Amino acid sequence: MSPQAPSGPSAATLRATLDSVFASPAYRWAETPYPIRVMREWWARLGEWLTTLRTDNPMAFRLLVFGLLIALALLLAHGAWVVWQTIRSAATPSDDIDRPAPAGPRDAAWYLREADRAAAEGRVGDAMQLAFVGLALTLEAQGLLSYHASKTPAECARDARLARHDRDRLRALVRALYAHVFGGGPFGVDDYRRWRADLAGPWHAPTG
Repeated sequence: MSPQAPSGPSAATLRATLDSVFASPAYRWAETPYPIRVMREWWARLGEWLTTLRTDNPMAFRLLVFGLLIALALLLAHGAWVVWQTIRSAATPSDDIDRPAPAGPRDAAWYLREADRAAAEGRVGDAMQLAFVGLALTLEAQGLLSYHASKTPAECARDARLARHDRDRLRALVRALYAHVFGGGPFGVDDYRRWRADLAGPWHAPTG
């Protein structure tokens, strides 16, 4: 009877062995992004240079480490100083901050002054609207109109308690205002001056 030849490894054993071999990092063929690869190369070169410096010139290596420690300490101190300054400025507002001066009351005189300033700058439409607000506040101060900012000029002309001729004058002023500001009609600086003078005249309550 002839001796039986030793049997080779089974297919399952061979497959398990191959799987364990190819699972090692050496056989991982994933593509590394270029920036990461460059950074790894520079980091490896830096490590080699530091190792060489430490071996060949220990004194220079110690000076380098000492300088890096000083730089780190200065960086931490600067960061702490910035944080402290931020907390301090938030807790106590600086007196050097320019605070806006309180605005004066926007009464009739203020609107009329702003209207004349706008007219001098050539902004006739703005000047007419500002002047009419000044007129409405003037009539309110005289008890001839109950004014609110939401009221239109036409509503002011309708609600004003005026003598007949003053009511007609106010309606003419409103028509000129609408014709220029909303209708785009021609209205020069001289026209504004005449309109403004008519607006500045005295206003009278109805009699009887």
